[in-house]
Amino acid sequence: MPRTVAFIGAGTIAGEVARRIAAGDVPGTAVAGFLARSPDAALPGPALDAAALPNADVVVEAAGHDALREYGEAVLRHGTPLVCLSVGALADAGLRRRLLEAAEASGARLLIASGAVGGLDVLRAAAEAVLHEVIVEQRKPAKTLMDATEADALAGPVVVFDGPVAEVVARFPKTTNVAAAVALAGIGFNDTRARVIADPALDANQVRVSARGAFGAFTLELANVASANPRTSAIVAQSVVATLRALAGPVVVPA
Repeated sequence: MPRTVAFIGAGTIAGEVARRIAAGDVPGTAVAGFLARSPDAALPGPALDAAALPNADVVVEAAGHDALREYGEAVLRHGTPLVCLSVGALADAGLRRRLLEAAEASGARLLIASGAVGGLDVLRAAAEAVLHEVIVEQRKPAKTLMDATEADALAGPVVVFDGPVAEVVARFPKTTNVAAAVALAGIGFNDTRARVIADPALDANQVRVSARGAFGAFTLELANVASANPRTSAIVAQSVVATLRALAGPVVVPA
């Protein structure tokens, strides 16, 4: 029988991943359905209720921080692997503890998809020794960070935040999952520095991650292409597809 994947959410990311699964791009995998307030009849799978959600072989959370808080613990306690995209929610130490305890109790795994950033494998490896500094800089279209009037008034790029990842997630909860993923892979939410830049000239997100430590130093830059949702990079859905392929495949390349 194919491995079944259920989705929390039915937006741009969930829809794209589900269509890829339905097209056969993740061999041996089928769509179980969608838990969403307004499921789209055009999506390749039925609507699900919360009770049915953990019965899938894998659950993908693609609906925001509140959805992870509401459903994540029950999924993990049931023993179902959970692919998490709303990584910023894990800046909440209480939620992070509850999810990890649920996963440990059942043997399930909380999987962090790489999303719109790379280099997480290098950070994880470097953190095994000593990491002196990790900085994640996100340049975003101005209108994804402020209202249209403020964005239109900008003459050029402006830094709207510079500080710990723990604080940037609270200030921009819908746009800083990248920073949270970097923090989890490296030196944590309080010690990882985040810079957010609103740029009126951009129409998609750019990310720059730099780190230095006992391993040496590295810098990674990505200029992402936007999805149908301008707040989300197209590569986010692709990262979920890659994660699902790794779960099903015989060879795993670290993310």
